[in-house]
Amino acid sequence: MEIVETTPKQRPGLLTALCILTFIGSGLGLVNKLIAMIISPFMQMFDMTDYTYALDEIDEPFARKIVEMAFGMAEKAIDHMYAISLTEFLLYAASLTGAILMFRMKKMGFYIYATAQVLMLFAAPIFIGFNPLINIGILFSSVFTILFIALYAINLKKMN
Repeated sequence: MEIVETTPKQRPGLLTALCILTFIGSGLGLVNKLIAMIISPFMQMFDMTDYTYALDEIDEPFARKIVEMAFGMAEKAIDHMYAISLTEFLLYAASLTGAILMFRMKKMGFYIYATAQVLMLFAAPIFIGFNPLINIGILFSSVFTILFIALYAINLKKMN
């Protein structure tokens, strides 16, 4: 009779570091979105017309267009604050779940995490709408999303 010893897979240091960063980021995101959901009814009292007077002071047409676009986005964000916060809360929860599973060396965690992160890029724009400012935000955010997904993917072959 042959005795076979199996040792559990050792978690790579990079995977541990990535998971800890994700625990922190997604944990803070959950708290942030929970607070946003709680205060969202009060945001309906916010009146953007007070800020439109600032437009009267802008003479440059390009700058005026940018500020008008920003005001429009802010109004839509306030109008959809609860829906955006709830959607992002659920995506942060999925992201955290994926990181916990990867910390436990489960491949399924990678797919949950990657899906949640990609969807998070588009969560707010779906409610607010797409425009050049939003597209630039998505572009910059996607750099970190792609980086983290790629770094997690490097460790994928070591997971069960």
